[in-house]
Amino acid sequence: MSKRVCSTERKRRMPFARQKAAQAWCQSKTSGIEMDNRLAEEFAKILVVESYEPHLGCATTGELLKGVGALEALAEICAHIKGVDAQAGE
Repeated sequence: MSKRVCSTERKRRMPFARQKAAQAWCQSKTSGIEMDNRLAEEFAKILVVESYEPHLGCATTGELLKGVGALEALAEICAHIKGVDAQAGE
């Protein structure tokens, strides 16, 4: 599994990922295939890593803001406002 996904986050996301991986054996075309738990577990691990990427919609607000460069822009705005406030108080 990717080193980007910490163990706490992996534990939090694995139950959902296992459910989603198991759904592959519940579709009309695949319901007659015996589920391989080892394969389902590996699919779940892949889902955890892939869903951690912001482009898949499982990102935190901070990750999304960082992805669009908004954190840097927000920091610049805050610094500017602090500078204006400091000047106003002089």
